[in-house]
Amino acid sequence: GVFTEVEDKCSGCLRKEKCPRSQSAHVASEDNSYDVCIIGAGCIGAAIARELARYQLSILWLESADDVSQGATKGNSGIVHAGYDDKPGTNRAKYCWKGNQMFPQLDKELRFGYQTNGSMVLATKEEDRKELQNLLERGHINGVKNLQILEREEILKKEPYVNKNVIAALYSPDAGNVIPYEY
Repeated sequence: GVFTEVEDKCSGCLRKEKCPRSQSAHVASEDNSYDVCIIGAGCIGAAIARELARYQLSILWLESADDVSQGATKGNSGIVHAGYDDKPGTNRAKYCWKGNQMFPQLDKELRFGYQTNGSMVLATKEEDRKELQNLLERGHINGVKNLQILEREEILKKEPYVNKNVIAALYSPDAGNVIPYEY
């Protein structure tokens, strides 16, 4: 819970003293402002907070859920996308690939269980090939590396249990995932 000046305990707890989870190691500046506001305490918000903790900043970190990794990280199953699906020109397109490439080093430093397992967008009909080509081109515009179109035989070598009607796939070897509750 959050404390006001008149409360001596959080509203959801029977403790008599202030809950350590509701306290901050740093406070706002003298004028009650912050240098930075981080919205969200999932994988990306935590990575941003970790990086900014290296500096003498007054940081406000907001999370709407009752625990970390309960929003987009949880809804996204911890997937670290490569960036081929993001609309070119958006911030997501600008930062997705760059962020993807940071995860192996973050995992070396923090050991949170990142794995690069790749991803495939499957085509099961000839007309689906056009969408694969569109995603490939979008990925190139976004700066995503290592994308390739695989044919049926290559796909089945990598993933023998995929839909047997597969004819082609866009393959991104750099996509991965994290276990968000360990991050």
